[in-house]
Amino acid sequence: MSDPQPPRNLLITGGARGIGFATAALALERGHRVLIGAPHKTSLQQARADLEGRGELAVRVVDVSDYGDVQAFIEEGRSRFGRVDALVNNAGVAWSGPFAEMPVAELDAAVEVNVRGVLYGCRAVLPHLLETGGTIVNLSSGAGRAGIPGLAAYSASKFAVCGLTEALAAEVDPQKVGVYAVCPGRVATEMQERVSGRRQGIPPERVAAAILDLLGPRPPIRPGDCLETR
Repeated sequence: MSDPQPPRNLLITGGARGIGFATAALALERGHRVLIGAPHKTSLQQARADLEGRGELAVRVVDVSDYGDVQAFIEEGRSRFGRVDALVNNAGVAWSGPFAEMPVAELDAAVEVNVRGVLYGCRAVLPHLLETGGTIVNLSSGAGRAGIPGLAAYSASKFAVCGLTEALAAEVDPQKVGVYAVCPGRVATEMQERVSGRRQGIPPERVAAAILDLLGPRPPIRPGDCLETR
């Protein structure tokens, strides 16, 4: 059972569906205040409706490949809640198939969302967390621990997330900022269905619980490590 946590102000990218949505739902259930971001207004409106009445929730359209957008997302959290306690860099994209056939636009998206989006999130929130302490959780993948054929660009992007997490954690841990990665295997989300043709794997709620455990007083892993969820 997770340790009780005081209410936190939690920002989640890619929060309108899948792991991000499950994390927002569980966070609200545990009494946290949540701002979720996603690139499309329609999906955010649906997420807001689905989470209505569960707790203090705000939503904002954000393109994580645009640094100005990411900064505005962080500032929205500070403005609404007074401070930011944690950022979950969850937004991600995936394409499956032979790398030689991968459309360049999909390759660019893997870099822009999965890598640049995480870099931007960390860079935008760190000045605030360095003042107050807090947590960054970066969503990597089992594909960020071992390369998977057919997911070459996705694997490369998730390896990058693990490398960033390890380096940044060592840099800021002395300043009471914990940086962690979560590395799920297959998760039963819409993304998994698009990649494999089936919604298979562990429930996203299991990953959400692992993410929130990292915000507690005794995280199950050291800063810089990747928490595997299966």
